[in-house]
Amino acid sequence: MGNVRKALHICRGSFKRELVSPRIYIAFLWFLFLIYFIVSVIRSFGVSVGLRTSPWLLPLLTQQSGNQMFIIIGALLIFCDAPFLHANSGWQILRAGRKNWFWGNMLYIWGMSLFYALVLAIIPIILLIPHVATINSWGQVLGSLAQTNAASQLGIGNLCYDIMSQYEPIEAMILTILPIWLNSVLIGMVNYTFNLYGKNGSGAVVSIALGLSPLMLTKLASPRIAYYIAPPLWMNLYYYSKDGYGVGPSFGYVYGVLMGLIAVLTIFSYLGIRRKDLNMVEEI
Repeated sequence: MGNVRKALHICRGSFKRELVSPRIYIAFLWFLFLIYFIVSVIRSFGVSVGLRTSPWLLPLLTQQSGNQMFIIIGALLIFCDAPFLHANSGWQILRAGRKNWFWGNMLYIWGMSLFYALVLAIIPIILLIPHVATINSWGQVLGSLAQTNAASQLGIGNLCYDIMSQYEPIEAMILTILPIWLNSVLIGMVNYTFNLYGKNGSGAVVSIALGLSPLMLTKLASPRIAYYIAPPLWMNLYYYSKDGYGVGPSFGYVYGVLMGLIAVLTIFSYLGIRRKDLNMVEEI
């Protein structure tokens, strides 16, 4: 239990430090500005027809590759300082031990990634206030926009009716939050591992490449290949194969690949922290 408390103490300290950092608020504001026009148009359409809009917007917003890319960049902003070696890190490592300090960092990456994903799900709901409906369905506003050309005429592109027809709203929200969470953890681990073994900034380069992978693979190879090896695309439920239908991977494949990549990076990071001497770690 002593080791668990030490790891939790490291995690709590990292949370406190990040919550006073402007980076996390820039990441949230970035997403807010990115979706503001779309959400405001949807809200105004609902007001014009005398209806409130259901709050389940996130699965429909992540169908756009640009939004997926900026979600990845937001996670990069949060974790760009990994492996979190600050002025007091040497003292923390000496008191808690490298092993506990490392696992505290891992808890922080997982916890902050979940917090990031949940806030991204809440931001569209906030933008709908006070015209948000408390209903457990997609609602008439989103249904009308998805099944007609009204969305295109309003300048926000088509909303994916396939997502609405295949998933219940809460199910779609959960299944969208999960890949955002795991993608954010992956970005955190990429920065942790590459910045630990290489120079500061090397993790950011790999993270940006991951964020751009849907675009690059679609242009250089084929969309079908991108469905299987571009993690940001997995935020879009349309690409999943469900009950034998669909053009993309299964949920098991997606979660297995993301967890496998995170596990490999965690092992490499653990070995790096354990084997590097303290002076080398402080200089990174």
